[in-house]
Amino acid sequence: MTQLSHTATRTVGSSTFFARTMGYFALALAAAAAGVLAGIYLVPTTLITNTGFMFAMFALTLILVFTAKRWSRASFGYLFLILFAAIFGLTLVPLLVYAALSAGVLILVKALVATIAMFAGLALFGATTKRDLTGLGGFLMASLIGMIVISLLTFILSFFGISVWNDGIELIFSGFGVLVFAGFTAYDFQKIKKLEGTISPIQASISLFLDFILLFEYILRFMTALSRR
Repeated sequence: MTQLSHTATRTVGSSTFFARTMGYFALALAAAAAGVLAGIYLVPTTLITNTGFMFAMFALTLILVFTAKRWSRASFGYLFLILFAAIFGLTLVPLLVYAALSAGVLILVKALVATIAMFAGLALFGATTKRDLTGLGGFLMASLIGMIVISLLTFILSFFGISVWNDGIELIFSGFGVLVFAGFTAYDFQKIKKLEGTISPIQASISLFLDFILLFEYILRFMTALSRR
């Protein structure tokens, strides 16, 4: 009877943790959507397309990501989650506008539907598979670092009037990005399941939020590049 009681308690605790995680995940997506709308309707176009402003917003999101473990455990951590997600949404505006102007507004809907379908499938796989995905962690992180370095190098070179980017490179780069964040989605769902009780629901939701948003970003970039060929 005691063993059954402990099993039932763990099951209830697991359900509560997952429900809270997905609740914060939904809150982050709503905040990101609000950030996108604010960027489109409230922030001046000259500011939202200013390289310095966007770099500052990107730097702020990085700070919040790397300090997430500390602030996500605070009683007001959800406020930082909202701020973090809203800023991230704001940084997406130039890409959304560019994609809409290049390939039409419908491409945004197609990218979002594709992201939702892929994310749901990968989440189910990651949460239910018996295969240990731990080995993917090193490869995914190394790939992410490599993508960040390449992005920074092209950004720096652009200041000197050197352009090394074209539609072909964008197609390859964004396609690789889709694979990387698809892998992160399955990996993070399994990792969160294993780390339940050692991380907060807010911290877990941050990982899922980043997986979803970045998967959407690279699917959109891939579709946009493909439409220009």
